[in-house]
Amino acid sequence: MNIIITSIIKPIRKWRNRIMKKGTLFMIVLLTMLIFNPTELLSDAAAMGFSPSGNVKVMNNEFVKMKNEQIHITLYEDECKYRVDYTFVNDADEQSVVMGFPNYMLSSDHSVSYGINDFSAFDGNSIYKVFRKYNESQREHDMQELYECFEVHFNKGETKYITNTYSQEYTTHYGDGGKAIYILTTGASWKGTIDTISVFIDSGIPFSQMVNRTVFFHSFYEEDGEMKINTRTENRGLRISPDNYVIEQNVIKMVFTDIEPDFDIEIFKPDPPLINKISASSELEDKNDRYSVWNIVDERPETAWATTTGKKTFGINEFITIDITPYSETGNEYWKKGLYKIQKIGIINGYAKNIDIFKQNNRIKELVLECENGLTRPQFLRYTLEDTIAMQYIEFDKPIFMNKLKLQILEVYKGSKYDDTCISEVKIFPVKE
Repeated sequence: MNIIITSIIKPIRKWRNRIMKKGTLFMIVLLTMLIFNPTELLSDAAAMGFSPSGNVKVMNNEFVKMKNEQIHITLYEDECKYRVDYTFVNDADEQSVVMGFPNYMLSSDHSVSYGINDFSAFDGNSIYKVFRKYNESQREHDMQELYECFEVHFNKGETKYITNTYSQEYTTHYGDGGKAIYILTTGASWKGTIDTISVFIDSGIPFSQMVNRTVFFHSFYEEDGEMKINTRTENRGLRISPDNYVIEQNVIKMVFTDIEPDFDIEIFKPDPPLINKISASSELEDKNDRYSVWNIVDERPETAWATTTGKKTFGINEFITIDITPYSETGNEYWKKGLYKIQKIGIINGYAKNIDIFKQNNRIKELVLECENGLTRPQFLRYTLEDTIAMQYIEFDKPIFMNKLKLQILEVYKGSKYDDTCISEVKIFPVKE
C-alpha cells in the first residue's frame, strides 16, 4: 500500500493546496479513488505513463511541460476521427518518457478493440512504435483496460512536437444520439499550466443536418366523444460542452489559455440527422454520379442535381422529395413518428459551380412546395424564384408542421447551352422551441 501511495502522491502535489481549501473530506475521497482505481484519472495520452515494472502510475512530470495542445475532431455519421498535436518542453537533462493512451479490449482473447482504433504517434522525424500495456488485474475480464503506449526521447532542454491520431465510434446515450468525448482533465498533471489548448471541431456531415430543432410527437385520444391531440417534444441537434465556442465557416472553435483543465470536451451528435431520405423523379446519368439528388444537401454549391428530360420538357414537372421524419426512441407506436415545425426553405437555384455554368443550364423560375405531415391534408404553396446564383429563401407566414417536403418544377429560365434543369442546394430551417 505504501508503494501505491508513493506512486500517486507526486502528480497531485500541485493540486494539494487547492484541494485542501475544499476540506479534508474531499481529500479522503480523492485519495480513495486513486488508491483503489488508479486508472480513473488516466484518460489522456499526455498525462500518464508506466513504470518499468508495469504498474500503472502517473509519470514524474516535474521537468516536462505540455506547452500547447491542438485538438482536431472530425465528426462522421458512425465515428469521429481525432488528430492531437502536442508541444512538450523538457526542462531537465536528457531522458526518455513513456506516454500512453487509454483503450479497452472487448474480448479476453484481445481480438476486438472496443475503444479507440488505428492509434498512431509520431513527430516530424519518425513514427513511434506503439505497444500495449494491460491492467493485469483484468486479464480474464471481457472488458479489459489497456493503454496504447509509446516512448519519447528528449535531449536536454528539447522541445518536441508530437502528434496522436485515432478514430472512435460514438457512445450511444438514450435520447442524446451519439456521444463523443475528449478527456482534458488529466492534462493538469503536467508541469505548470498549459499555455494554450485549441479545439477545432469539423464535420463530415453537413452542418445543416445537425442544427438544433424541436421534434413534435402527436397522439390522438377521445374525450367526451371528441377527438383530441396529445403533444410531447424532444430537443435535438448538435450539442457541445463546454459551450463557450465560436463557429467560423462551419468549424467550431474553442481556445483556452494558461490552464490546468478541470473539464472534458463532450459532443452529442443528433441521431438521426435532419434529412433521412431524398428521392427524385429523375437524375441526369453520369458514370461518376455527378448529378445525384443528394448533391442538394452537401453544402457544396459547386455540385448540383440535374434532371434528365432535356428538350422533351426542359425539366418541367420533375420533382424532388425530402423525408425529414424524426423517430422516437420510446418504442411506443403512438409516439413513433414525429414532425418538425419548419420556418423557411433556402434554395441555391441552378448549377452554381460558376456563373458561366449557371447561365448555360436551366434554372427554376416557378415551383410548388407540397408540405406533408400525415395529420392533415398536404399544403401546396406556389413560389417564383429569382434568376440568381445566390442563396434565396422562402419564408412561411407561420411555421408549418411537416415530415416530408416535395419541390416540383412548374416553369424554368432557359439555359444558353443545355436543356437540363438544376438545383445546387436546398436548406431546411426547423424551429427550435
